[in-house]
Amino acid sequence: MSRPQFWLVAGPNGAGKSTMSMTIKERFPSVQVIDPDYIAKDMTGSFSSVDQEQFAAGKQALSMVKRYIEEGRSFVAESTISGSTYLKYTKQARECGFRTTFIYVGLSSAQLSGERVSKRVGLGGHAIPIADIVRRYPRSLANLQAHIKAFESAHIYDNSQRYQWIADYRNGMIHKTSQAIPKWIEHYLP
Repeated sequence: MSRPQFWLVAGPNGAGKSTMSMTIKERFPSVQVIDPDYIAKDMTGSFSSVDQEQFAAGKQALSMVKRYIEEGRSFVAESTISGSTYLKYTKQARECGFRTTFIYVGLSSAQLSGERVSKRVGLGGHAIPIADIVRRYPRSLANLQAHIKAFESAHIYDNSQRYQWIADYRNGMIHKTSQAIPKWIEHYLP
């Protein structure tokens, strides 16, 4: 990698962000993955109690993002993008010469998001309160366009049944789209 890279893997809870991040990590082994859930697990020692440290873990994750941008180190960050915090960091990364890539892994509903989280808990993963899932889901979609426009490249996937590519963007402009764009996301794409 000649330029440092910043990947933001985003989407609702349970969408498959960590799986996508690990795919990037396999391709670029030296890249650090910043996952607030794993930071919280390290703080508590267990996925069953990560909710006790979610706020502190989120702050630590953002501190790591800021530091890696300052140091020019490539990294992958995960977020639900239920807020706009990463837009500021994307701008900073681009100003520092980073190649910025946004990957959104979506799900067709907040209900499916909750079901995926419940399944993950059954397999020993971490829980997310249903109220948080329901609150974050529409916010994530509402922030999608701004994030697509902020990054050099953006790749959109639907993981409602399996990973299905939907669209690619370059500097906020459509580059390629699938012939079958799911109805639930049509309204949110630029």
